[in-house]
Amino acid sequence: MAKIRIKNIGKVIALLMRGIGATLRFEVEDKAGAFDTSRPGWIWAFWHNRMFVIPYIHELWFAHIPGAILSSPSGDGQIIADVCATFGFEAARGSSSKPQKGLAALIMMAEKVKEGRDIGITPDGPRGPIYHLQPGIIKLGQLTGGIIMPVRVEYSRAIRFKTWDQFLLPLPFSKVKVIFEPTMTVPRKMSEEEFEEERLKLEKAMGQ
Repeated sequence: MAKIRIKNIGKVIALLMRGIGATLRFEVEDKAGAFDTSRPGWIWAFWHNRMFVIPYIHELWFAHIPGAILSSPSGDGQIIADVCATFGFEAARGSSSKPQKGLAALIMMAEKVKEGRDIGITPDGPRGPIYHLQPGIIKLGQLTGGIIMPVRVEYSRAIRFKTWDQFLLPLPFSKVKVIFEPTMTVPRKMSEEEFEEERLKLEKAMGQ
């Protein structure tokens, strides 16, 4: 069956995000120093099913820092790119399942890190498994020396969709707890065992 694409769906979703976002009650726990106005751009790591509020809170609290995101080259990835563009994020298109495109996106993201942008990555996307951290974000940290910040998002009330990531849509007027976990950096040179240790360390810090 052919997929139906709604014209300007990215803008429609962005309006929905802003509409719902304006009703949410946010509680913030900043263990990272994310609100330090002198900080450079960081690499934000958050799970795929928690991405709904990320562009909104970045625009709300960190609009002074330009942003960029990694999205898949699929149609759904294009929608995500269109949504985030309305919040001022540039998009690099790549896929962990297609090495050449993934490498190109990694290089683009590395350039954005060096420009001082906040980089948004869902390391279990675009296909999962859910809550399994793929190696790309560790490679990016290794390549750039960029600071990685795990971002945890908890909703008091949300609709859970029957998708691979069990996507969560917060209900209007619900409470959202945003936890900026302590930052980490990745050594430039690592053995395979050390690389896996760093991957597991970040995966654990992100919780579920």
